[in-house]
Amino acid sequence: MDKKTIGIIVAYTVIMGSLLFATFGLNWNPSGYDYTIDGETLTIERGLFSPEVEGSNISDNQSEALLFYLELSKERSQWKVDLTVIGLLLPFLLLMFVPAKRPFKEKVPKNWYRLIVSGAAVLYLAYSVTQHVEIIEQINEYAKPLL
Repeated sequence: MDKKTIGIIVAYTVIMGSLLFATFGLNWNPSGYDYTIDGETLTIERGLFSPEVEGSNISDNQSEALLFYLELSKERSQWKVDLTVIGLLLPFLLLMFVPAKRPFKEKVPKNWYRLIVSGAAVLYLAYSVTQHVEIIEQINEYAKPLL
């Protein structure tokens, strides 16, 4: 293996390792919200490294709490789908920088390969960002009465 191949493997490992550790090890999602329930006390955490913690009694706000849980669950599932797509597209994106190693080089010209891979990444990014923005707005809306 040459240095470029090793560089691609290292870049993929560092990027995906960081994302997977943050997601599953630190329970991170793009909304920045997390919660714990202890009896009738809901504790909402905002932030990753130094979270702001606020608790409230949910006995009289159960519908808002359920809507908050639902939206946060949607955000987490959307982020897990994003991780899967990142994991699938990232090797193709990284291989754009090493034309000799790219897949389908006999069938697809280099410029078309770049166009297809970049287009797929941009289209998914546009879809994903709009989904996250909508869900995070709903999370913020449902978190306000609980805090």
